[in-house]
Amino acid sequence: MSKRIVFVLSFLLLLPAIATVAAPPHPTISTPSITPASPGPGDQVTINATVTANAGIHNVTVHYTTDNWKTNSTVLASYNSTSHLALATIPPLYSGGDVQYFIVAFDNNGNSSTNDNGGTYFTYTVPATSLSTLSSMWITIAIVMVAVGAAVSIGFYSFRHKTTTR
Repeated sequence: MSKRIVFVLSFLLLLPAIATVAAPPHPTISTPSITPASPGPGDQVTINATVTANAGIHNVTVHYTTDNWKTNSTVLASYNSTSHLALATIPPLYSGGDVQYFIVAFDNNGNSSTNDNGGTYFTYTVPATSLSTLSSMWITIAIVMVAVGAAVSIGFYSFRHKTTTR
C-alpha cells in the first residue's frame, strides 16, 4: 500500500511539469474574421481573433498593406483577457483595393507567434467607388444646396425692409 501512495504522490508532483511541457510555449492565434464581412469604400474594418497563452498576453498587433507589402502599417489591437478576443481596426480604403494582413502576439514571457495564413496572408477586397455612387452623392449635394438657397432667399425676403405707401 505504501508503494501505491508513493507512486500517486510522485505522479501528482509531476503533473505541473507535464502540463508545462504539454502546453505550447508561445501564444496561439485563431483564424481571424472581419467586420463588416464585405466592407465598402467608407467602412472601417475590425479584425477579430482569439489569442491565448499560458503566460498571459502582453500585446497583439495587426500588420497590413494595401500595396502588396511595398509599404505597411501596424495597428495595436485591444485585448480582453477574459474573452481572449483581440480587436484591431483598419481604416477605410476609400479608393477601393485589396488589403493583406497578418497578426502577431506576444505573451508576458516574451514569446511570440505569428498567424500569417501559412505565408499567404489574410485578405479582403474593398470595391472601388462606382460612378453611380459618385453621381448620387453629387445629386444629394445639389438638392441640399438648392434647399439651403431657398431657405436663405425666403429668410431675406421675409426680413427685408418694407416701405409703407400712404
